[in-house]
Amino acid sequence: MTDSSDIPMDCDSRRRDLSGSRLGRQATRYRRVMLFVLVLLLAIGVLATAGAIAIRRQSDNPAEWHLDPLTAPTPSTPNSYRVAPAGDSIDRDADAPTFSVPVADLAAAFDAVALGDDRVDVLAGSASGGFVTYVQRSAFFAFPDYVSVRFVEAEGGGSTLAVFSRSRYGKSDLGVNKKRVVRWLQQLGQTVR
Repeated sequence: MTDSSDIPMDCDSRRRDLSGSRLGRQATRYRRVMLFVLVLLLAIGVLATAGAIAIRRQSDNPAEWHLDPLTAPTPSTPNSYRVAPAGDSIDRDADAPTFSVPVADLAAAFDAVALGDDRVDVLAGSASGGFVTYVQRSAFFAFPDYVSVRFVEAEGGGSTLAVFSRSRYGKSDLGVNKKRVVRWLQQLGQTVR
């Protein structure tokens, strides 16, 4: 009986041996890359979760965010949107509509619209008091946006309001503040004439 180690390898078997060795190295390299990607994704997940927890634990300081929308300065970043009565000298993105109802009715209707939206709470003030600030948080990270509203009598009768919505974090809000204010005012217009 001949031991297989005594038989000389022909060219084909050497090629198969080298090929198997190359495949082995490629498989090892592939496993290392996949392990690296897995560890990287896990690290990103841990950091994202830690960030979400940190943002959720930040307190909302009413002294900093409960600002009169008729006098509050416009932020230097483009992550805000303001609606104010026509004729006011405040910097604004759009003129506020006028409603034919008393201020108290407008305030109650707006409060119902705002609090009817997802993840909205009152930060300070009250709609019945004529000046309120709401905080609305994004779904996953809970980034806070602050919406300050003042209800006022309109010239010539009826009522109007000033709304100042702004983001706490980031430079751009991707139009979220404008979309929110426009949506709330549209809903308000459907309930109050």
